[in-house]
Amino acid sequence: MTISPPSKVNTELPLEPEVLASGVDSLNLSLGVKWKDHFFHELLDMNKKAAQNTGHSYPMKIQIPEFNDELLFTTLPNGGNGYKWIISGTQYAVKFGKALIPNSRPNVFIEIRSETLWQFGIQDAIKRIILALEGVHSEILVIKPSRIDLCMDILIPDCEWDGELFRNKVSRARKVAYYTKSNILTGVHIGKDDLSCRLYDKVEEIETQSHKTWMYDVWGTSEVPETKRVIRVEFQLRREPLKNLGIDTIEDCLKILDSIWGYCTKKWLKFQTNPGKHHTQRKTLGWWQTVQNNFIGVSDPVPAIRAKAVRATQFQLATQAVGLVIALAAVDDEFGTTPLFEEVSQEGLVKVFRKALNLSGKSKLELKDAVNRKRAKNYRGKGKYQLANYQRIKEGHPADMLTLGIEPDYAWELYDMGVIK
Repeated sequence: MTISPPSKVNTELPLEPEVLASGVDSLNLSLGVKWKDHFFHELLDMNKKAAQNTGHSYPMKIQIPEFNDELLFTTLPNGGNGYKWIISGTQYAVKFGKALIPNSRPNVFIEIRSETLWQFGIQDAIKRIILALEGVHSEILVIKPSRIDLCMDILIPDCEWDGELFRNKVSRARKVAYYTKSNILTGVHIGKDDLSCRLYDKVEEIETQSHKTWMYDVWGTSEVPETKRVIRVEFQLRREPLKNLGIDTIEDCLKILDSIWGYCTKKWLKFQTNPGKHHTQRKTLGWWQTVQNNFIGVSDPVPAIRAKAVRATQFQLATQAVGLVIALAAVDDEFGTTPLFEEVSQEGLVKVFRKALNLSGKSKLELKDAVNRKRAKNYRGKGKYQLANYQRIKEGHPADMLTLGIEPDYAWELYDMGVIK
């Protein structure tokens, strides 16, 4: 008598994952750009110097008339990785080299943020930044993918998310790292450098790190059942593996997103029975077949994401502010000042906040200036920026007319004078 199961009994994990979303979660582009004049480089240089002088990133915006929209950035006081200027925003980050025409390396590098890709879809996310750059006197010669992250979010039973899930891993990668929190598995990283895969608890990551609560809109749900987990399967491919797959331009990449996913999930990484045995004796597990065969490629855009992202940021900052006021109230009581037990109310905490303002030692003018600097950092303050641009107009230099909001008649007058082109 034996307790071993019969040879034909199916012992694979009883997973029946539901695919919630799939698509491109991150995209970096290298561009060869021909600049028609020095206009935009001079503007970047002016903003960079202003950022260095003030010690704060300097706000700027670029219009996209075709979408009746604008992109908001701050200019950093430094460059990096061979690029002279860097502008960063919630939707994109862009690095600019000083060359007016591309040489041996790309002269513009773009990072398209996750929020932008899910909000607009990959096609429009690329189109928006390209139109923005073309609007500031550039000609785009070539666009190449530098890095692309493909992902899928699947809903699985909570009880199945543990180390046993990965015991049947078959991969060309040797490096595997497991991540836990309070002895509970949170993620697994397979591979390194140019090609890698991460499988992790997406809800836990949202709650503790990214705070991207708008992903619930992408999933089409307001909450995840207590008995389930949302697992993100995410592959990161850099330039070298993309070239090995015959991908040179972004057009090549967009045509075969499904094929890239197929290579990652059918060639580079699989979960099969009988690991270590000949491939004819292995069978791909059912849950991984779901991952292999349900990649959408280009996800449907979710317009509501931006508003949700802003509200999430406001909520996070408000929670931090309230927490600090509560902590200050507790410390105030601990050190023997006027007891606050009778005042633990909204009105009482407002008094504590006012006391905090007094304890800070900042005058009303200093507080106002600090708020304005923060507003500038968040793309709302533009007083100094406008002043600098008006000064450039007076001196006959190119200026950022879009941000100034100059009246059309005056704009045409400046155009006739040759100040703007």
